[in-house]
Amino acid sequence: MTNRSKDSYLMVQDVLPEREHKSKSGKRGHRSSKAFLLSAGFFLILTAPLIDQWAGLSAGFKSTEKRILTPFPRFDFPHVKTFIVQFDQYYKENFGWRNALFYQYSQWKYKVMSSSPLPEKVIAGKNGWFYPGNSMGRVAEQHRGLLTISGDTLVSVARRLNVLQDSLSRQGSKLYVLVAPDSYTIYPENLPDYFPKEKRVSNFDRFKTYMKQHSTVPVIDVRKELVDAKSDHVVYCQTDTHWNDYGALLTTLSAIDRIRQDFPYLVKPDLANYTVTSQKGVGGDLVTMLALNSEVSDSVSYKIKPAGFLQARNTEINDKYYGLPSQRFIREGKSAAQLPKMLLIGDSFSYSMDQFMAGHFRESYMVRSHKFDLNLAKTEHPDIVLIEIVERNIGLLGLL
Repeated sequence: MTNRSKDSYLMVQDVLPEREHKSKSGKRGHRSSKAFLLSAGFFLILTAPLIDQWAGLSAGFKSTEKRILTPFPRFDFPHVKTFIVQFDQYYKENFGWRNALFYQYSQWKYKVMSSSPLPEKVIAGKNGWFYPGNSMGRVAEQHRGLLTISGDTLVSVARRLNVLQDSLSRQGSKLYVLVAPDSYTIYPENLPDYFPKEKRVSNFDRFKTYMKQHSTVPVIDVRKELVDAKSDHVVYCQTDTHWNDYGALLTTLSAIDRIRQDFPYLVKPDLANYTVTSQKGVGGDLVTMLALNSEVSDSVSYKIKPAGFLQARNTEINDKYYGLPSQRFIREGKSAAQLPKMLLIGDSFSYSMDQFMAGHFRESYMVRSHKFDLNLAKTEHPDIVLIEIVERNIGLLGLL
């Protein structure tokens, strides 16, 4: 081997260990960087909720729950276990990024998977329609024919209404019951495909039939009027549990038409006495629960103004009975003196009826409550008592 060859060989021998050393060092450095990034990421995930609770980084994402969230618990020694349980519930409902994470989940479920992120609360239908889920009176099961109102419940309901009718009759008041149809009943064509298409006997039908056989309390059924009106107007909110103002107006006029059979001096109900203006709709309570209310809205809403002679003055608002306020209205003018007085006991469906109902009576008191207070009826001494209840809750009339 020549001297030059020997020198080259020795140089290669020197370089190879150095390269191997650098390669091993590089691999160790890469593994260290990867481990550091994983550790940092894991630490960030653990601390992100705490950072958000402190800094309010996701404050723009509001809670969509229709309830008061659990507040931070008070620590009282020696009740440590109680504090731990209460804090656990508090943290589940208030941890950082909770609302932001639900918003992203809701977007993915609805827009990508075409389904509801909260199917027990909200059912996503067709053509932009949403329906209340089973968390509201097991309404979906009722309309799938899986939950039939029992005979015992019908007996209890009729008995309770008959007792109320007798009590009110003794003080000169006439009782009526108005059932607000579920959106399932009025817009079945937009329900998901797994709902039965054939028309079946509903719990409302069973209730109405039983009442005809075992009671003289008038039951006001507005289903036909609302279905017939669908060809010209939308009568229910597409993104809300309730009817819209146009549906509320039609229901009011139908109720007045029935009551007028016993009180013929009431003004004859006529749509021509109302100015109806279409306007852009907004997102209702169902899409609000899904955090979609800023993106999904009703196709239309209505602004409705009664004629001057059908307007009443709101003289009292209070919320001691239920979540929505109770309201008192007075109709002014000489012609109002001969009109009867009304007491309405209803749920949230009745709230949008107030503006149309009040103009037909000299005085009306609209109360939002699930209980009937006979003392209130004695104090008010109305000529007419109207109980309004949504279709899915008919069975609760026995507990009124």
